[in-house]
Amino acid sequence: MKSTPSARHRARKLAVQALYQLHFLEASPSQVIKEFLEDNDLKRADVAYFETLVLGVSQQKAALWLTICELLDREPEKIDPVEKSILLLGAFELSAHMEIPFKVVITESVDLAKIFGGTDSYKYVNSILDRLATTFRAIEVGTLQVR
Repeated sequence: MKSTPSARHRARKLAVQALYQLHFLEASPSQVIKEFLEDNDLKRADVAYFETLVLGVSQQKAALWLTICELLDREPEKIDPVEKSILLLGAFELSAHMEIPFKVVITESVDLAKIFGGTDSYKYVNSILDRLATTFRAIEVGTLQVR
């Protein structure tokens, strides 16, 4: 029996879509959030978390992207906008939401890449966020590797 996605998973899915839109539109994060709240069925999504993700990634985008770029094996401009949105979302959660285990952040990001990304983009997202976890969560990652 397949489990239903959690309210936070739904929030992440919507956040990826909003961040993708922000990549192409000259709109503020607040405008995009407002449109999403008006245009989507958010009954089973964690709306507050959706807003936190979109605003948080938008506010910290430059710093997060610099950190991500250090781990890329290609030019940053060659990263697909969907992958970029997912990587930024994952990096934000790793850096700003310590209450969420890093493995959950990576798993959720991989799932999003499977839904929205290209054929093997989930592998790329996994490899980048796995290495990024050692930057943002060195103690948590180190603790699990020692055992």
